[in-house]
Amino acid sequence: MPSSNNFHPLSIRAILTGMSLGSLLVLCNLYMALRIGWSINMSVLASLLGFIGWKAIESSIGCRAWSPREANIQQTAASAAGGTVSAGLVAPIPAYLIITDTQFEYWPMVFWMIAISLLGICVASAIRPAMLSNTRLRFPAGIATAEVITDMFSSGRIARHRIIALLSAMIIAISHRIFIPINYKLPLSFSIPGQGAMAGSSISAKNLGFIIDPSYMLLAFGTIIGTRAAISLFIGCLIAWLGLGPYILGQGWEQAGPIDSSWFTYIIDWLVWPGVAMMLASAITTTAITLFKSDNKGRLSLMWGWQEFLLLGTLTPVIVILQVSLFDISWFAAILAVPLAFLFAIVAAQVVGETGIPPIGALGKLSQLSFSVISPGCVTTNLMTANVAGGAAGQATDLLNDLKAGHILGTNPRHQVFAQTMGIIVGCLTSAAIFMLLIPNPAEQLMTEQWPAPGVATWKIIAIALTEGLEAIPQSAQYAMFIGIVAATINELLPLIVKEKWHQYLPSMSAMGLAFVLPAQISIMLFIGAVLAWFLRLLAPKWSQRFLLAIAAGCIAGESIAGVLGSIIFILR
Repeated sequence: MPSSNNFHPLSIRAILTGMSLGSLLVLCNLYMALRIGWSINMSVLASLLGFIGWKAIESSIGCRAWSPREANIQQTAASAAGGTVSAGLVAPIPAYLIITDTQFEYWPMVFWMIAISLLGICVASAIRPAMLSNTRLRFPAGIATAEVITDMFSSGRIARHRIIALLSAMIIAISHRIFIPINYKLPLSFSIPGQGAMAGSSISAKNLGFIIDPSYMLLAFGTIIGTRAAISLFIGCLIAWLGLGPYILGQGWEQAGPIDSSWFTYIIDWLVWPGVAMMLASAITTTAITLFKSDNKGRLSLMWGWQEFLLLGTLTPVIVILQVSLFDISWFAAILAVPLAFLFAIVAAQVVGETGIPPIGALGKLSQLSFSVISPGCVTTNLMTANVAGGAAGQATDLLNDLKAGHILGTNPRHQVFAQTMGIIVGCLTSAAIFMLLIPNPAEQLMTEQWPAPGVATWKIIAIALTEGLEAIPQSAQYAMFIGIVAATINELLPLIVKEKWHQYLPSMSAMGLAFVLPAQISIMLFIGAVLAWFLRLLAPKWSQRFLLAIAAGCIAGESIAGVLGSIIFILR
């Protein structure tokens, strides 16, 4: 059999495999983003699943061997599809639909998502040489993907064991979601005596959301986010739901719900304000510090080819026309949104290169702030021009991580750009269709206990505050917002003045703010997952290094896919 290295890595099977897996993996990110407000880079999971499939085909019918570069092309397409949720589908688009009371229209939204995602490709392609040649910009997710692909092809036994672990976890998670009802939860047995307006009554753990939700996906995601973020989530959960929740009700700022039910939808109307304030202050301060400390100030050059000029020249009028025709945005604001999105995507790429964390939310909010000055009082302009920046930044950072992996593996970057483009197209087509089936009525379904959608809540709240003014915010919540902003800013500035050994003990204010807009049970399960992972790494460090990520990925994929399909079947009945 001829060596696989003699064949072109940009094969039809690599592209089709990536597009097929991407259509599946975008379900996972859509489900997670609407449930917990986070999504993950799907590159490692896509690499493992592609390897499983083609090794099985190779052993059964004797086809040409699957190669590392084909695996890189395949995971590039798959992760691009999985990352299309950053094009607005889990934050600004639903927020726009809720605020304007309009219906989701499939084809206009698909074209919109594809256009702003392709702008991210244009940015990544232009800055690739400068970014990847800089040794300070490690792009951790890209390095991890390259290491997994190299490991799969160089160590057959470990790869087989990792694959078995992933598939076993996926099967267990799917079975759990099928056989255990989604509403099966175990409330903790405590209650709090009511004060003030609640005097003479008690507030149960169930009312506040302190219940155990047996979810493999949440436990698995807790292992990925790490102990610092998980502990911060848990602390934020206690402050918000055990401390502020009863106090808000006692002061009469919000009304209690039925006795034997969760009061999430009642209390969240107040808690969302300080929560969003903390997330915004933390993200913007962190991004500013990272850029200020960077060695690359003033040295980033764009490497333009005719492809970049052609793509940008085509995309700019398309994006401008879509903004004007779909959202009635002024021509001036629509034109300005494109270069601003380009600039923010470059900023996001540099931050991801240094930290591995994409500041998509922070840059989207910064764009909202910018357009509140450029076009004051217009909520649609505020949301959808910021959507251009967030969508472009999301795809730019995703592609640069994949290009880093390709740089290590020796893959032609033009091949990866083509794969990314194909992944974007199929991802937007799939994710928009699933969103329509899953959330036919965003105004009633989102920002509820079943679909907390913290991203939607955040974008909606900021848009309202920036366009309607402070009178749209309860006065009591304004004080809480001020405290949250000050606390988050100080926390992010502390690493500049305290010794490095103390940095690990500082909380993540973004995670604490997120806990204010998540149901308490989600923060609790993420915390439990992180603690379990910490014990496993302590007791079995080598085993954890080899298998923990694969098991977590399998649990996330299994429960997400089963959850999405189950919800759609229930709706279609």
